[in-house]
Amino acid sequence: MTEAEMNEYRELLCRLKRNKENVPHDLLLTKYKKPYDELRGRIAKVTSQIMTDIVLFGWKIECDEANEVYAVINQEITESGILQEVNQAVYQDQDMDKVLNCAARLRILVHQRMKECGL
Repeated sequence: MTEAEMNEYRELLCRLKRNKENVPHDLLLTKYKKPYDELRGRIAKVTSQIMTDIVLFGWKIECDEANEVYAVINQEITESGILQEVNQAVYQDQDMDKVLNCAARLRILVHQRMKECGL
């Protein structure tokens, strides 16, 4: 991701934080539901892209290995509990640094598991 995209992500998290601090929760889920859901959806999309970019950075996945690689990644996500930590960092704390730390930890776990699997 580019620096501009990371800045945009930081701004999305700040907007979510401001909304949660300044607008009653019931209004976010009723009167402002559509823009609030759009904001959360955009954040989810960018978070997923950040996680993918960091975990797979510099790694060339051969077509014949793709299914195995993605199975290992999904297994590590499930077993490590990192997904819950990412959700906490995004939707409760609005903390980009925590998201990046989770992505870096997942990268290490995935690469260790790949070595164990001979991939």
